[in-house]
Amino acid sequence: MASLTDKLKELGVQVGTSQLKTPATNHHSTRSLIDVLPGSWESTSGGDCFVVRKTIPFHTKHGLRNLKGLPSMEFFEALDHLKGISAATPEEFLFIDTETTGLSGGAGTYVFLVGAAKYEKDSLNFAQFFLQDPQSESAQLSALERYVADAKVIVSYNGKSFDLPRIKSRYRFHGWPNPFENIYHIDLLHIARRLWKPHLPGCTLGDLEEHIIGLQRDNLDIPGWQISEFFYEYMQSGDPSPLENIFYHNEVDVISLAALLEYIADRLSIPLSKEFKNEPDLVSIGNYFYSLHLFSEAQAILTTALSNPDLSGAILLKGKLSLAAIHKRRANYDLAVPIWKECAELGSFDALIELAKYAEHKLFDFEEALHWTLSAYDSLHIFPPSKRAAVISLLDHRLRRLKIKVKR
Repeated sequence: MASLTDKLKELGVQVGTSQLKTPATNHHSTRSLIDVLPGSWESTSGGDCFVVRKTIPFHTKHGLRNLKGLPSMEFFEALDHLKGISAATPEEFLFIDTETTGLSGGAGTYVFLVGAAKYEKDSLNFAQFFLQDPQSESAQLSALERYVADAKVIVSYNGKSFDLPRIKSRYRFHGWPNPFENIYHIDLLHIARRLWKPHLPGCTLGDLEEHIIGLQRDNLDIPGWQISEFFYEYMQSGDPSPLENIFYHNEVDVISLAALLEYIADRLSIPLSKEFKNEPDLVSIGNYFYSLHLFSEAQAILTTALSNPDLSGAILLKGKLSLAAIHKRRANYDLAVPIWKECAELGSFDALIELAKYAEHKLFDFEEALHWTLSAYDSLHIFPPSKRAAVISLLDHRLRRLKIKVKR
């Protein structure tokens, strides 16, 4: 199957370079941007920019979710890089997603469409800023800068690695100040991976739309990998028809960010709500709280989560180990040890080592510690070959020490 790059080369396109041309005039099409898209030309200090604006009222259905406005940010305060975020007002939140001419970045990669939304009193104020041709970039950046002027919090999906670096590079290319400096950034991809990767390994925004938000996109949508191809089709023909698909895709992405933030905030603010408590991702939520050193909350969540009889495999094992670790931190070994033994029966290397440590350092029962250490050798297959030698070295060291203690 031909790659996207190959397809674009067949169209005569140099992807990700500065050879982006002004759209051709199509003598067979009299359609303009305004004929295809519900936008208008707006004047800026950098020229005229084509902008699509929409108002999306709260309670609008997005999949199975009703947009309702900024949720409680209490949980996000627990993240070091987001401390103080609760002081931001709803109007200071900005959801953002971009479409670009290539994935490589650099001065020749244009951000041809920026979709953004921010909360108003009872709605989402949604806007899309379109780069019709390279000569219009000053206008696009000026319009975007004006729109984001009051933002103190950015919400994106993989925006830390993709969207924001691309936008920043365009402002830097023009020698302009970056309007996104010194601003909180909630990249929902990183949180989504902590919560749903065990069930949704890809953790794409599309995965979350389908399985978490319950959204099915309509026939206007196109896969992300086709967006550059559709854009270059417009650039070559001058016919704006393909842009309708791109603008739809971008709009749904941005609204999904709002729906997803609202869902995640609700889920993490009240994790034991009756609405959620039997869901399998409760274990991941408990593990997430544990990683943030919110041990009391993690214990309550994991205790409830592990009562679900449908849990099994790696998810069950990880939840049990986290709960046992909390008990260990509190020196509640009468609660931790039975859990470790359950995990050891499931072949957990970590549980076997914890039992060996407990026997050696708390019970001073060196023969039992030796038993658990020898059992751990049987679990070495779980480690990739590149790490196995280091683990064996640590086990050998423990084994030698215990053999000496047993002989005393």
